[in-house]
Amino acid sequence: MTATLRFQATLEMAESTLEISFPGRSAKCSILFGDKLLERLPIESFSDASSLAIVTDDIVARLYGRKLLSQFSSARKAHLIVMKHGERNKNLETVSKIAKKMSLLSLDRKSSILALGGGVVGDLAGFVASIYKRGISYFQLPTTLLAQVDSSIGGKCGVDTDWGKNQIGSFHQPLGVFVDTSVLDTLPEKEVVNGVGEIIKSSIIADREMFHEIESRLGDFYSIRELRHLVRRTAEIKCKVIEKDEREANIRKILNYGHTVGHAIESSSDYKLSHGKSVILGMICEGWIAKNLGIFEEGDYLRQKDLLETIRRHYKIRVPPDKKKILSFAALDKKNVAGQIKMSFPEKIGKMHEGENETFATSVSKKLFLQSLDSLKIGAG
Repeated sequence: MTATLRFQATLEMAESTLEISFPGRSAKCSILFGDKLLERLPIESFSDASSLAIVTDDIVARLYGRKLLSQFSSARKAHLIVMKHGERNKNLETVSKIAKKMSLLSLDRKSSILALGGGVVGDLAGFVASIYKRGISYFQLPTTLLAQVDSSIGGKCGVDTDWGKNQIGSFHQPLGVFVDTSVLDTLPEKEVVNGVGEIIKSSIIADREMFHEIESRLGDFYSIRELRHLVRRTAEIKCKVIEKDEREANIRKILNYGHTVGHAIESSSDYKLSHGKSVILGMICEGWIAKNLGIFEEGDYLRQKDLLETIRRHYKIRVPPDKKKILSFAALDKKNVAGQIKMSFPEKIGKMHEGENETFATSVSKKLFLQSLDSLKIGAG
């Protein structure tokens, strides 16, 4: 059976699927959604690999790692490689440790990585796959809401540095993404909020009806059961954008809404403030900037502000106090051009502004950036 037919059989066992195609080349990425996928992972999907490295963190290893390893027969050379959990370990030192372990286990250029975990594991494992032996294949097995709706999709991978988040990285598409929605049932609230920010962001950039649903059901929105049906829709929005612009030359920049300020806040907190909470704060600031630049319709800006401030109060999100430190991280953001801070803004809920020269990016002065941080005092509680 060929690799294509093997993976087709895999697709048929999923409850639903998405597929990302990349113009100009034959490569595709299939995304599978289903309940308890990790318990019935189709081993035949990986039969082209000479060996497998299941890369995960110490928390996920206890929950799913060893169970997943046991699914592979002794005839297949599968290995569990465990890293320390947390954003602070998403760095080049961990990359080196994982690559060295793979080398000691004699993994070759025909090997594959299974990235089992949240966004930190997915970013790290994907980056290792992009550089190990000059590049090997990998699959994403996301176990958090954030990873399932965002970080496992699109091929962005990399690590943080002392001077900012995701400053070193690459584009390396996974062969497949296995989204097991049942793992969300045991997710702690501190992980749920990370995905909440990305779900709201997706509705603002591309789906007005979805935003209205979130508004109308906000009382139930903190329940993971109420969020599960939005996982596929959020992933679908991202897939459609990536198909148009894999390398972030233009329209893919809209996926960064809230992230320029958000990443700067997250970095300035030394990652004590989670990604999702930081992006919520980032959208409050960037929405304020867009409104003051005359880009974001005021009525829709106020709808966004009310929703995000309600979420903010529920999760008790507070901004780090050092505005100059936040600005210093934003000044090194990888999306900046010629020293200018660049952001993508909504014109209204469901539609993004095309920006300067249809790049979906708009220049923002440092003064306006700092003023936007002051707006976080409103409704802080």
